[in-house]
Amino acid sequence: MVRIVKMDEQGNQVARYTGRVIRANGEGVVAACSWTWEQAVDVGPFVLETGDRLCEFYYADAWFNVFRVCDETGALKGWYCNVTAPAEMTGYQIRWRDLKLDLVVGVNGEQVVADQDEFEALDPSPELRERAADALANLKAWHRQGVGPFSEDGICTEMGAYVS
Repeated sequence: MVRIVKMDEQGNQVARYTGRVIRANGEGVVAACSWTWEQAVDVGPFVLETGDRLCEFYYADAWFNVFRVCDETGALKGWYCNVTAPAEMTGYQIRWRDLKLDLVVGVNGEQVVADQDEFEALDPSPELRERAADALANLKAWHRQGVGPFSEDGICTEMGAYVS
C-alpha cells in the first residue's frame, strides 16, 4: 500500500488517500486506486463516479501525472492528466503538487485542456509556463503515439490490484 498526498501549488495538503503499488522503478510508480467521492464529477469527455478504478502513473522527473480511469467493470472511460511538479516518492508515500492545469482525454480521442483559467490565476513565472506547455505537449504526443499510460491496457485489472 502507498499513501498518496495531493497538494496545492503552495504545498498545502488538499487530499490524501491510499492505493496499491503495482509497479515501481527508477522512473516512477504506478498505483491502483478507487474513486471514492460520493458526488459524480463531470470532467468533459467522461464522468468520474464512485467505484471507478484509477490506475495512477507518477513520475520522478516529469511535470505531470496520468490517471487511467475505468468503470467498476474495468471498461476504459479515459485519462485524466494533471500538470504537476515532479512527484516526490519516498518509502510508502507519493506527494504531488497540483498546478491546476489538466488534460482530459476521452476514449474517442477527444482531448480537452481544462482549468487554464485556474493555472493563469497562479500568475505563473515564465519558467513554469514553459514547463506546463512542455508537459501538455508531451502528454498529447504520448496519446497520439499510444505510449506510456496510453498503452497500458488492462494493467490494473489484470493485476487485481484495485483498492476496495
